Amino acid sequence: MTRLSTLALVFISGFLAGTFGIGMLAAQRSTVPGSRSRTLLKADLTGCEGKEVSITLDEFGPGTSGKHYHPGESFTYLLDGSEVYEIDGKPSKVVSAGDLLHEEPMQVHTVGNTAPVKLLVVRVLDKGQPDTVWINPRP
Repeated sequence: MTRLSTLALVFISGFLAGTFGIGMLAAQRSTVPGSRSRTLLKADLTGCEGKEVSITLDEFGPGTSGKHYHPGESFTYLLDGSEVYEIDGKPSKVVSAGDLLHEEPMQVHTVGNTAPVKLLVVRVLDKGQPDTVWINPRP
């Protein structure tokens, strides 16, 4: 009976963690239709204890990202399309294919585009930190 109870407890715990974990992850993602992000590399930085790098290929359909920030340094190279960056406290900035954008850590911003865009994003952050933190995530 003890073994069955333990298995039931493990199953229920896993189910609840998965259910709530998926909801929390979904709330942190942009809900722009046609959006997807593919991690190309995530690795520790040699000689920089506690730091890691992530490289992603991001594609976004037309829309607005919602307010968010990145805990670490972020470098974005636009492969295709153009975006308008709305950085809190600064004038809007349009970046187009071929442009490179550097975002300082914790810089709150939104990003909008009227046509699909494709980005190569390199981020350097403290190990274990999320790439993106959403402010007032969409339901």
